[in-house]
Amino acid sequence: MHPDVERLVALLPPGPDAGDRFDWRAVERDLGCRLPADFRDLVTVYGVGAVDGRVMLLPPTNTAHESGIPSVGQMTPSAEKTAWLDHTKSTYPLWPAPGSLLCGLRMVDGNGDLWGAVYWHTTGPDPDRWPVIVWERHHPFVEFDLNMTGLLLTWLTEAAGVDFDRRMVFGAPHSRFVHWRAERAMRERGVDPWEYLEPLYLEANEEWEERNLVGAAPAGGPGYESGPEPPAAGFEIPQLAVLGITAAGSGDLLITASVALGSGAAGQMTLTPPLGPFGPVVEVSGPEGLLAVAFGADVTAPAPGAPLLVSAAEPLVFETRVPASAVLVDATWPELLGRFRSGTSLKIVVQDPAIAALRAAPGGTSEADDVVAGWWPPR
Repeated sequence: MHPDVERLVALLPPGPDAGDRFDWRAVERDLGCRLPADFRDLVTVYGVGAVDGRVMLLPPTNTAHESGIPSVGQMTPSAEKTAWLDHTKSTYPLWPAPGSLLCGLRMVDGNGDLWGAVYWHTTGPDPDRWPVIVWERHHPFVEFDLNMTGLLLTWLTEAAGVDFDRRMVFGAPHSRFVHWRAERAMRERGVDPWEYLEPLYLEANEEWEERNLVGAAPAGGPGYESGPEPPAAGFEIPQLAVLGITAAGSGDLLITASVALGSGAAGQMTLTPPLGPFGPVVEVSGPEGLLAVAFGADVTAPAPGAPLLVSAAEPLVFETRVPASAVLVDATWPELLGRFRSGTSLKIVVQDPAIAALRAAPGGTSEADDVVAGWWPPR
C-alpha cells in the first residue's frame, strides 16, 4: 500500500463495505494513461464514495458508473466536454494534451451541488510526480505540489485552522468516509449518512460566535452583543427566480430568470456584467447524479451595455443560454426537459459582491453572503 494511503487510513478509517476492485490495465487503457499509484490504492482501499458528503472519490472509468457519481472521464475537460473550463480563465489545454487536467476528486456544497474539482496536472511522463490542482466555483485554479492522497491528508489535519464554513471536510478525527453502496443502503433505511456532522458544525458555529461576537454585555450574558437589529419592514434578501426554460432550435437551453428585491426595500443593487464577475452557474441534477453543468453561462440582459440595476420596483429579467456541450450524459436538452417531472431539477447560481453589500447594509441580514440561487421547478 502507498505510504500516504497508510497514513490516511490511520486518520480516516475506510468503514464498512469500503474498497472497489478494478482491472487497472483495462481502466488505464480506456482512459489513455497510467494513474498515480496512490490513487489506485485509494480506490482499492476506500472505493467510490465521499468524505463528509463533500469530497467524492471518483470512479476510475471513462464513462458513467452505477454509483451515479461522475467518473474520472466525465469530469475531465476534453474537446468533447469543454463546459468544465469555459469562462474560468483557464489556460490549460484540453485532455489528452500534455499539461492538461485529469480529474480525480469532485467537491460539492452542502446541498450536494457541484462546488469544484481536484485535478492532476499531467506534466511529464511519470504520473506519480503529477501535482494536483484545486478549482473551486468562482475561484482561481491553485496548484499544490502534492498527490491526491496528500491533499486529503492536508485537508483532514489542517481543517481546525480553517473557518468552519470554508472547510472542504470537517477534519480528523471527526470526518468519515462512506462508500456509495453503504450510503445508498442507509438512505433506503431512512438514515442520513452525514447526520453526525450537524452537532459538529453547531459546536463550531458556537465557538466562532464566542470569538467574534464581542462588545456590549446585555442581559443575555457577558461578552456578547444582542445581535443585529431586526430587518426593516418589507426587506428581503435578493431573490433569484427561474421564470421558464425551453430548448432552442440550436440545441442549447434557454433560461429566463429574474433577480428581485423584496417589496418595500429601500435603494437598489447594481450587479456586475455579465451577471456577477464570473457569470451564472447552471447545474442540472437528477436521482442518478449530476446531469449537466455550465460555468459562466452566456447572459442576454434587457439593455446591453446598460448597468444591471435591481430595485424593489423593477426586478432584473434576463436570459441565460446553456450550450448543448454542458450536458454530461447521453442526452439532449429536449430529453432532459422531459425528466423535470420525475425528480430532475435545475439550479442557477449568481455570485456578485453587490449581493453581499446589500445584505450587509443597515436593515439587511448579518450574513453578508454574495451568492443567490434559484431552482426549476420552483421551490
